[in-house]
Amino acid sequence: MKEWIKSRNFDISNLFSPVIIVGITVLLTSLVIGSVRVNPLEAYYYLIVGAFGNPSRIIDTLTKAVPISFAGFAVSMSTRAGIFNIGVEGQLTMGAFGATIAGIYLVGLPPIIHIPLALLIGMLFGVLYAMLPSLLFVFKEVDMIVILIMMNNIAKLLVTYLVFGPFSSGMSSITATDAVQISARLPNLITQPNRLSIGILLVLAVAIILYLYYYRTTKGYELRCLGQNREAAIVAGLPAKRIYLVALLLSGALGGLAGSVEILGNFHRLYPNFSPGYGFDGIPISALAVGNPFGIIIGSIVFGAIRTGSLYMQIRTGIPVELVLVVQGILITLIACQRFLKNYANAKVMKQRMGAK
Repeated sequence: MKEWIKSRNFDISNLFSPVIIVGITVLLTSLVIGSVRVNPLEAYYYLIVGAFGNPSRIIDTLTKAVPISFAGFAVSMSTRAGIFNIGVEGQLTMGAFGATIAGIYLVGLPPIIHIPLALLIGMLFGVLYAMLPSLLFVFKEVDMIVILIMMNNIAKLLVTYLVFGPFSSGMSSITATDAVQISARLPNLITQPNRLSIGILLVLAVAIILYLYYYRTTKGYELRCLGQNREAAIVAGLPAKRIYLVALLLSGALGGLAGSVEILGNFHRLYPNFSPGYGFDGIPISALAVGNPFGIIIGSIVFGAIRTGSLYMQIRTGIPVELVLVVQGILITLIACQRFLKNYANAKVMKQRMGAK
């Protein structure tokens, strides 16, 4: 058996393939549900019904899948280069603020100009918010994880202050900014029974662009080479620092786009805590899809279904909607195990090769 494994170049990290990770997640989630004396099959049934049981729920699921998809794209852009942008939630929040400001205060523009401009400004806010940690990582080799986690919190608190203070609508009934102008709002594909904006089409367009960039361009090839083997890429002459910086800033732009589309296509005004954690949802989705843009869309629909259906599941079974966080945490833990095992396997192979020499 041992010789067979060696002959097949068996990689222990394959024990945690995406399909197996999903299966283990379902099993562990079922144990959590069963621990509160609820039949897991019954809970999953109500979850599915709550997400896809009628046209209104399907539209809600797709609406939630839009910002999650963009967040997944943002994470995949950085992980393609072999780095981890855990700050997408903060970039999403700042992008939403930028798009809101553009939607409110740029006046007299036709929709064909106002909408793209507001989206671009939201993306720019995401880039600017990613700039400092990116520069520190690329040129000073500062660990990004702690900085980005802190910047997520800063973005959330800063936007909360701005919405309560300088940019408050002044209406006592709601805590939010003024509504963006009609010329800045994304048109709707569907208006009944619920609204579904053209944000879903933007998701498809960006997925196509990213796929072509990753697999049909020289820059995309360089990005993937650096992510797969940093040392070999540097020896081959690839400009690692430039590629890292571009990947992180593009990741910030996609995070900003996630928040922009959510405001301009859904809420039409900025609320504190408008995002329930879409930026974090993109992390396990991107990892399970191995960065494939179309796989990210499928995973985002699944996560959108979980977020939509969890409320109905809570009503029918009493299981809290925080089950979403349980699923998210299990996925991230298993993905971390996969990466650990992969690194361990790669290190062992390198050691064997060095010993053979």
